[in-house]
Amino acid sequence: MTACRPCLIGQVFVDFIECPGSEPMMRLGGIMHAARALWAMGVTFGFAYTAPDYLRQDAEDSAVRYGASHVRQIGTISRCPNVVIVGEGKETGSQRYEYLLRAQSKCEFHPQALKQIIRANDFTDFLIFPGGFHLPPVLDELNPTRADVFADINFISSELQDLSALRRKFASLILSTSSELFLKVFGGDPGRASRELGSYADSILLKENRGGSRLFRSGTSESLGTPAQVRPVLHSVGVGDCFNSVFVAQRRSQGDKIALAYASFAAAEYASYFDDPTLKQSVAAVLDVSPEDIQHLGGVELPWEARRNISVYLAAPDFDHVDTTPLDALAEALTYHNFSSRRPVREHGQARTDSSKAEKLQLAEADLDLLGICDVLVAVLLYDDPGTFIEIGVALDKMMPVIVFDPFGRAKNLMLTELPVLVSSDLDKVVTEVFVQAAKIINEKP
Repeated sequence: MTACRPCLIGQVFVDFIECPGSEPMMRLGGIMHAARALWAMGVTFGFAYTAPDYLRQDAEDSAVRYGASHVRQIGTISRCPNVVIVGEGKETGSQRYEYLLRAQSKCEFHPQALKQIIRANDFTDFLIFPGGFHLPPVLDELNPTRADVFADINFISSELQDLSALRRKFASLILSTSSELFLKVFGGDPGRASRELGSYADSILLKENRGGSRLFRSGTSESLGTPAQVRPVLHSVGVGDCFNSVFVAQRRSQGDKIALAYASFAAAEYASYFDDPTLKQSVAAVLDVSPEDIQHLGGVELPWEARRNISVYLAAPDFDHVDTTPLDALAEALTYHNFSSRRPVREHGQARTDSSKAEKLQLAEADLDLLGICDVLVAVLLYDDPGTFIEIGVALDKMMPVIVFDPFGRAKNLMLTELPVLVSSDLDKVVTEVFVQAAKIINEKP
């Protein structure tokens, strides 16, 4: 098979990443993440980028250091520093991206520079990250080539008509379940996204965070799924870009299914390190795994739409006189990942000091009835609340998976620390465990 000779096209940013429990991290991002991943794989590539002029030297030096054979600035960004502040680096919930002065950003396109880099090498694949520049002129330059064209379309908003400037089908259009395009334009519906994008591409690659990824074949009901490799992560910024580039680089030699598996494992390694040499070593270890083995190593596979069928009972003193900040953060994170979180006090009401015995009993029974129809219980230990402990016991008696989110380190009792499937003060680990338990439940259902 033909070896992959990819060319990356997109913006270079400065990422300022806030990660709970560690110091903020600042480094070059945008398509530099994809470049970093290709370097870790030992793949030479082209690098066609847009950026403000003040980033030009750093961007080009970094691209060459990562193994770019040809580098061209194909667009100049003005009136904007191209700085992205990432408020939640681990993507436990929304990453809270803030693109500074985005509304006034301007890009002057340099078509001749793009022509030069296209002619300089016989690239087999182009991986485009649209956003911040006008896409049709770029696609016009790619039309005469015979290369496969891929595009990560998370940031093109609703301008889908721009995709038709490529007068043939994309090899694949890539989007994430966290993108506004998926959530707002396609209503969070994978089937709709696949159908409406099918006229532009041979396949649609949907990245589903901790739930894995699916490649939908256009015009068919066929899809290929690959599980996510869940583990404690250092950050999630650029992990999707790493996934894209590994998939594109591997598919010519390995085919789509195995390429997806390698991409999943490499992305997990990318999320585990900021240090480039360690990243390169870890990705090399992934690539040393045989194609036969890599596709059978397992992981978590939980489609986006299936998560709505998993009800998570949040056991906590969710009262109006209590600071429920950790509970609120958990509920928001579960909603972000499309789980159905149930907060009994919010749903059934809060007992008053003057409530009658009958009223209190009715509230207690309503809460227990709700617990009975849920799939997973997550207890949030805001303080030593007897109601929360009773709900934990009831759930354990029902053989329900119990996870304890212990933000203040209150869990000391042997029964409390040993019987749940997880006790952790780390919200990221708690959310990941919800994925793990939910996937088991879905897989066990007929």
